[in-house]
Amino acid sequence: THNITGIPEVVMEDERTEEISDEGQGDVEDETVTMPMVQATPVVRTEIGDVPADAEGQPIQGAEPIHPQAVQAYRTQRSQDRNCCENRACLWTFWLIVAGFIITSFVVGFVTKRPWLGALGILSIIPAAVILYIIYWKNHKTQVELPRVVNMFCWGIVGAIPAAFLELLLTFMFAWATGYNTKNVENGDNNEPVSHVVIYSLFAAFFVAALCEESLKYYLVVEFPNGTKNVRTAYGIVVLATAGALGFATLENIGYVFQDSSSSSFAVAIMRALLAVPLHAATGMIIGLSIAKALMDRSNPACWKVLWLPILLHGTYDGLLMLSLGLKNENPDIQNLGILAFLIPIFALGYGVRQIYKLPPEYFVGEANQRLLA
Repeated sequence: THNITGIPEVVMEDERTEEISDEGQGDVEDETVTMPMVQATPVVRTEIGDVPADAEGQPIQGAEPIHPQAVQAYRTQRSQDRNCCENRACLWTFWLIVAGFIITSFVVGFVTKRPWLGALGILSIIPAAVILYIIYWKNHKTQVELPRVVNMFCWGIVGAIPAAFLELLLTFMFAWATGYNTKNVENGDNNEPVSHVVIYSLFAAFFVAALCEESLKYYLVVEFPNGTKNVRTAYGIVVLATAGALGFATLENIGYVFQDSSSSSFAVAIMRALLAVPLHAATGMIIGLSIAKALMDRSNPACWKVLWLPILLHGTYDGLLMLSLGLKNENPDIQNLGILAFLIPIFALGYGVRQIYKLPPEYFVGEANQRLLA
């Protein structure tokens, strides 16, 4: 059977010597038949068959397969271990959903005499599609199967729903425990003390939005079934993490863009396309990089080690925006914090791309990736 632990499977061939004695009677002399001795050979099962292994259980480079006939069984088992949605039906379903969403936006806009809704539908999903094209299709489409990328993108969309409910629950619990009117704080009501605005903004930014959303991205890659299994290369994990993050960002973007459903939503769509969606992609990219590096080093990708930087970046961005909105009536100059927040996505995306360019070649191809074939 196929090894699913990530540790090469070592098979020992039994050393067996068998003697058969037949004591003859009369003129028949004693005859001893000795079966040939087979030397014990440690092997590891790979795509080309059972290859001789070294003392550490790793395949010997350049060694010829001992059992080439095992290749077909290995590939069959690999296909069974792959993600359940890695097939053409998944791809067609995904594209039908996207096309259906865009067509529905145009139809609803025509019926309600708000034709801009169709354009908003396109604007709400284009940012994620462009970033995913750059990360995956443009240069690295061989690192992981396309159906698997689409599958992770879809699960990012699905995961956004429970994450939103959890954020609402945390906000309600905070308001119940402190007595703050969170709606007034978010809208910058003059009746709310400055301390209330600051405390709630920081809590909502770091402990509600950043913690919940970045933890979801981490869970999709590490804990979710088939998250890192059968990944071709270490960079494939980065692609999957980014795809999951963009799936989440897409549904969140649709919610914000269609919240007002007026012509002013174009400004929201454009601002989120330039800032919020790239930030989600960048934090997903950083999460994928941290997990890939940990797995390549044969260490455990601890949650806090992976998430501290994405939470810091995400929380700082949301916190600055919320403070600029909540305190705008106290001091007009406070809105400069919003301008400072715009630099966070640029920094995060630049940092993630730079870390990708600094990855050694074995993260994209090579024997080192065999340890990721779980």
